[in-house]
Amino acid sequence: MQAETTLEPAPSGGPDELLAVLAAAEAELGSAPRASTVRGGIAQWAQVVEASQRVMNVAAAVQAEAIVALAAIEPELLEDGTVAETHRTPGHVALDAPAIVSGALVVSAVHAERRVRSAVRLVADGPVGSDTETGLAGLHDAMRTGGLDAYRASVVADELELAPPPVAAAVVAALSGHLHTDAAPQLRRRCRTVLSRVSPDLVVHRAKQARERCALRRWAEEPGVDKWEGTFPSHDAARAWAAIDARAHELVADGTCERIERARSQALIDLVTGSATIQTIVTLTVPALADDPADRLPASAAPAAAGAATGPGSPDDLIEVAMGTRGEPVLATRAFLDVVTTGIDATTTIVERECHPVSGALLDHTATDSYRPPAALAALVRQRDGRCRFPGCHVSARFCDLDHVRPWPNGPTAAANLVCLCRRHHRVKQRLGWRVRLRPDSTLTWTDPTGRTRTTHPLDALHATVMPAPRMPVDGAHTGNVGHAAAASQGTTDRFSAAEFALEHALAGTGSAHRLRVDLHHPVDHRPRGDHLVVADNWERCPTHRTSHRRRPGHSRPGDDPPF
Repeated sequence: MQAETTLEPAPSGGPDELLAVLAAAEAELGSAPRASTVRGGIAQWAQVVEASQRVMNVAAAVQAEAIVALAAIEPELLEDGTVAETHRTPGHVALDAPAIVSGALVVSAVHAERRVRSAVRLVADGPVGSDTETGLAGLHDAMRTGGLDAYRASVVADELELAPPPVAAAVVAALSGHLHTDAAPQLRRRCRTVLSRVSPDLVVHRAKQARERCALRRWAEEPGVDKWEGTFPSHDAARAWAAIDARAHELVADGTCERIERARSQALIDLVTGSATIQTIVTLTVPALADDPADRLPASAAPAAAGAATGPGSPDDLIEVAMGTRGEPVLATRAFLDVVTTGIDATTTIVERECHPVSGALLDHTATDSYRPPAALAALVRQRDGRCRFPGCHVSARFCDLDHVRPWPNGPTAAANLVCLCRRHHRVKQRLGWRVRLRPDSTLTWTDPTGRTRTTHPLDALHATVMPAPRMPVDGAHTGNVGHAAAASQGTTDRFSAAEFALEHALAGTGSAHRLRVDLHHPVDHRPRGDHLVVADNWERCPTHRTSHRRRPGHSRPGDDPPF
């Protein structure tokens, strides 16, 4: 039986003391001899693995304490113009604390928010009956002794998300004998079992809330592929699955698809698109030229240019295209683009947009004296940014505010002074110590109160990436790939997919002079505009303002939304 080590509570210390300890530990571990497989047995190396994990667990606990201490500090502008730091009660979270943590850990904004929220719940467990009581202090204590890692602690904490603090404390106490020995799935099952005995009403309420949170979301997966994730009421899901499965078996039977899983995905697309009318808008993006109209592409030539934008090649070539309202461009096949650019009909429209020649950002020359941007300008800024422009934030632009970088009316309501920011980072920008610069190419530079600088870029709507598919003539002569030609000459099959070959042999900057955007929604008219540098410095107090913000029903935290 393995003995457990019990550590005395660590003394309180400030950042200087902790930094000294951490620096010494880092130096000690960095100078440790490298692991060698020449000496030592299985049991000895297993002990090294276990001991190193205990060190990481304790370090994670110390980091959580530091995050809680950082989050409790609020900057305050004094009457003499200096900035003082006010330390609030542990558990208080300053508005820009996740943004600062995001820069310190080099993680996304959503991940930083989750880290701050998790640290506060574990570390800042206040006295019984207080507003800051969470009942999860036992989890942090187990991390401090090195026996519980951050992931398993988060598994238990997530299971107790809705539990009142006394219930959470009772469950953690019941699990205390298993926190050092059980894996995450076992802890989850034990937690649910104990919770059903301690508070069965809470389990029923949780199941009801789960049904109310049913949703369908979409993420980018592999190049050229999207991933859908959905949760549905069981009775509705059973009916829908029966329809999809029946259609999938038909696709397998007629040879359209070889695998039933692939057939089900195609069946879902067929059933959805077959019951709706979709309007296609093809946007042809070109580099901004001189103001001479003779240098611009005639409107009558747009359809021909759109067809030429893809150029000759294999139908399996992958071309970067902006699709719909999603944030990042996707890889579409040349065959798909040929269909939308040559099959011009009542449901297809082709328009032209000018872009910055270097960054590829969509341009617009219009400006208005009003505070609220017109619909066309708002749509262009959202298409240009694609997402929240705070570093590491992936909230889709359609869920963001349109923020004046230089506050209105000192700053104009124009694309050169507007950026997309989710509600949290819109407010973070107005905090003391934050500086924001919007440059002529639409890049946005952020400087946080600690002096860290990060830059975000607009979507490049101009410089398309074209990745040619492998071409295998009948005689086995493969252009551009000797290995494939040799394999063909020997009668062997091609071991690499078209996507793998394209990724290996993509040429930087091989996009044509035009780039396509395929929008499956409603067209919006935009016009090009000039550029200038815009700076917002919030060491001095700036006037705040409100912007209309539309949230999806049932989502009160934009940071938890999917990337697009």
